[in-house]
Amino acid sequence: MVTVNRDNNLFQIGFVTQADLSDLGLNNMVAVYFPHSYAFSGNHFLVSKENIKPLAISGSVAMKFIISGGISGFKEG
Repeated sequence: MVTVNRDNNLFQIGFVTQADLSDLGLNNMVAVYFPHSYAFSGNHFLVSKENIKPLAISGSVAMKFIISGGISGFKEG
Protein backbone atom coordinates (compact mmCIF):
# COMPACT_ATOMS: atom_id res chain seq x y z
CA MET A 1 0.00 0.00 0.00
CA VAL A 2 1.46 3.34 -1.05
CA THR A 3 0.67 6.68 0.53
CA VAL A 4 -0.52 8.87 -2.32
CA ASN A 5 -1.58 11.90 -0.28
CA ARG A 6 -0.79 12.22 3.44
CA ASP A 7 -3.06 15.24 3.98
CA ASN A 8 -6.15 13.36 2.76
CA ASN A 9 -5.10 9.85 3.92
CA LEU A 10 -5.22 8.61 0.32
CA PHE A 11 -3.60 5.23 -0.38
CA GLN A 12 -3.28 2.90 -3.37
CA ILE A 13 -2.52 -0.82 -3.48
CA GLY A 14 0.21 -1.87 -5.87
CA PHE A 15 2.99 -4.43 -6.36
CA VAL A 16 6.64 -3.74 -5.57
CA THR A 17 8.43 -4.89 -8.74
CA GLN A 18 11.95 -3.77 -7.75
CA ALA A 19 12.88 -3.36 -4.09
CA ASP A 20 16.39 -2.02 -4.82
CA LEU A 21 16.93 0.88 -7.22
CA SER A 22 20.44 1.71 -6.01
CA ASP A 23 21.83 0.96 -9.51
CA LEU A 24 19.89 4.07 -10.63
CA GLY A 25 21.22 6.11 -7.70
CA LEU A 26 17.80 5.93 -6.03
CA ASN A 27 18.82 4.35 -2.74
CA ASN A 28 15.58 4.87 -0.83
CA MET A 29 13.18 4.19 -3.68
CA VAL A 30 11.31 1.13 -4.96
CA ALA A 31 9.43 0.45 -8.21
CA VAL A 32 5.70 -0.11 -7.77
CA TYR A 33 3.21 -1.30 -10.40
CA PHE A 34 -0.40 -0.19 -9.99
CA PRO A 35 -2.69 -2.27 -12.23
CA HIS A 36 -5.90 -0.76 -13.52
CA SER A 37 -9.19 -2.52 -12.90
CA TYR A 38 -9.29 -3.73 -16.52
CA ALA A 39 -6.12 -5.78 -15.75
CA PHE A 40 -4.42 -5.20 -19.09
CA SER A 41 -2.98 -1.81 -18.24
CA GLY A 42 -1.54 0.04 -15.28
CA ASN A 43 0.96 2.60 -14.05
CA HIS A 44 4.52 2.07 -12.89
CA PHE A 45 5.95 4.56 -10.37
CA LEU A 46 9.20 4.97 -8.47
CA VAL A 47 8.19 5.54 -4.85
CA SER A 48 10.05 6.49 -1.69
CA LYS A 49 10.30 3.51 0.67
CA GLU A 50 8.87 5.64 3.48
CA ASN A 51 5.56 5.73 1.58
CA ILE A 52 5.28 1.93 1.36
CA LYS A 53 3.35 -0.20 3.88
CA PRO A 54 3.38 -3.97 3.18
CA LEU A 55 0.00 -5.69 3.48
CA ALA A 56 -0.47 -9.20 4.86
CA ILE A 57 -2.32 -10.52 1.78
CA SER A 58 -1.22 -12.62 -1.18
CA GLY A 59 -0.57 -11.12 -4.60
CA SER A 60 -3.58 -12.91 -6.06
CA VAL A 61 -5.90 -11.50 -3.39
CA ALA A 62 -4.50 -8.00 -3.95
CA MET A 63 -5.00 -8.34 -7.72
CA LYS A 64 -8.60 -9.55 -7.29
CA PHE A 65 -9.30 -6.62 -4.97
CA ILE A 66 -7.88 -4.09 -7.45
CA ILE A 67 -9.54 -5.61 -10.53
CA SER A 68 -12.94 -5.88 -8.81
CA GLY A 69 -12.80 -2.28 -7.63
CA GLY A 70 -12.70 -3.55 -4.03
CA ILE A 71 -15.86 -5.65 -4.23
CA SER A 72 -14.02 -8.99 -3.84
CA GLY A 73 -12.73 -8.22 -0.33
CA PHE A 74 -9.53 -9.83 0.96
CA LYS A 75 -10.41 -13.54 1.20
CA GLU A 76 -8.46 -16.32 -0.54
CA GLY A 77 -10.24 -18.39 -3.15
